[in-house]
Parts: sequence; structure tokens; C-alpha cells
Amino acid sequence: MPLFLENSFSLNNYISISNRIKKISFYYLHFLPVHSFKNLDEQYKLLPISKSNLIQREIKHKLIYFQNENEDKNQDRSGDYERNKLTKSESIDSINIDNSYLFKKNGFAKSIYHVFLSCSILHENKISFTLHDCPFISCDNSNSIRLPLLYDFSQSFYFPIIQSATFKMYFPKSLLQNKYIPFDQYLIIYLIHHPIDYCDDKYIDGITELFSKSREKIEINTLKENNDHFYNRHPHQIINYLLQFKYTWSYYALCYFFIEHYSDLLDHFSLYEMFRSYIHSPIKDRTSSIVSNIHESLFMT
Repeated sequence: MPLFLENSFSLNNYISISNRIKKISFYYLHFLPVHSFKNLDEQYKLLPISKSNLIQREIKHKLIYFQNENEDKNQDRSGDYERNKLTKSESIDSINIDNSYLFKKNGFAKSIYHVFLSCSILHENKISFTLHDCPFISCDNSNSIRLPLLYDFSQSFYFPIIQSATFKMYFPKSLLQNKYIPFDQYLIIYLIHHPIDYCDDKYIDGITELFSKSREKIEINTLKENNDHFYNRHPHQIINYLLQFKYTWSYYALCYFFIEHYSDLLDHFSLYEMFRSYIHSPIKDRTSSIVSNIHESLFMT
């Protein structure tokens, strides 16, 4: 069944990244991108898929399909849509996909490695995945092995197209409320939306305290020690420096997510300390080697 959503930047970002993901070999083993969509105007009349500014201004809603559906029972004979037959989600963030994936002891090792591997595949394609509270859904492949898929790409990043002039769109202020983002990503967003000429130690420490308020798993003293090299810098210097580590954001987010929701299973599989160390390590020490480290810990010892 399609999802009926208001047209928005985040929704279009989801579609754009989905189109790139669908070019990845065997993407369906790792991701659930948008399969197709339809544009609707204010009266729910079908609009053509077009980059024309005139058409773009008319688009008020979209119907999103996550699999191939040839017939749409919500359409009337004219090809338009009846509003009372459409189930609306207020925003892309409120999408509720059935079959949310729950990690269990049986199969945990394969599943957790699978999601880290999925993020590494995105990084190879210059995409950084932004986690939300329910970032995984179930997939039944031909071998009947249930594996988690990444599916909400609304606030993820395809970096080759992002420029300083579009930072505020790709790094919205609302993303500050996402508890899974690392401090470096948080700092970038904060500096973009709170322009200042110079960042002294008190300013950086103040942002650090804001970050740690809703993130009880973070040790603030360790974080402050790691952030002292940002003192007395211009914001653009800080942002340019931090963007070097953009392909570690997903790994940090996954570590935080599993510490918060599956700490007992991490303990059982001897991953807890590895993940805790990763989210508290200095930014320059966070690397993609965590994927191979997880593999070695789970399957080589």
C-alpha cells in the first residue's frame, strides 16, 4: 500500500538517495529504498514526473511506493485520487513501516554485522546514513534468513551534491534532537544555524553541555577533553575539519543505538566495550576499521 505524504525537502532527499541506492548491486539485501512515487497537486490530481519549475510548484503531496504496484485502488476512473481513501503521514519522520526489525540472541551476530556492512556499502557510494528510532525493517530473502534492512534515508547525505549554500537544508536544525548523531555532526549543525565569528572555550563547552543533556550514555568530561582543539577557531575552520569524518557518523550512530537498546546482547557477544570506546574516542580516532573489528570479534575468535 502506498504512503501519502506532504511534499518536502526531506521526502525528496529520500527519493534522490533511493535512486542512487537502486544502482548498487544487490541493494535489496541491505536497503529498502523508495521504489517509485507519484506527484499530486492540492486537489489530489495526478501530476507528471517533471523537473519543470511550473510542475514542481504544483506538487503538494506524493504517493510513495516501496515495491512494484501496478494497480492503485485509491485512483478513480480519471486517474486522480480520492482524499478519503488515502492514509496520510504528517511527515517522512512519522512513517510507520510494518515489520520493524527486532534483534534477538539467535542470529544477533549475523544481523549486527549486516547493518554495519550495509553502512560501509553506502559509504563506498558516498552516502552517509542517519539513524532514527526505528531504522531497520525485516527482510525475508530466498534462503529464509531474516536480515535487517536500512530504510529511512530522509535525513541521510549524498555528499557530492552538498555545498555550503545548501547546508541549512541538508543539516536542518531539527536534526539536533536526534540522539544518535555524534558530537561532530551536532557541532556542524549548531554552527550552521547559530552563526558566530569566533568560537572560544566557553562557547564550545556550552554546546558540549547541550549535546550531552539528552544523551545519558555520553561521558561529558571525556567529551570535553576531546574537544579542546576546537577552542579559539573560526566556525568555517571547524566545519571544514569535521567534514573529514563524515563517513564515521553512521558507525557512531549504530554503536549508540545498540548500547541504548541492546546492551545485554552486546555484553553477551563481547561487543559492549568496543562500542562504548568508539562513541567516546576522539573524532580523529574513529575509523571504518570497526566493521572488520566486529567481524573478527564475532566470527574469527
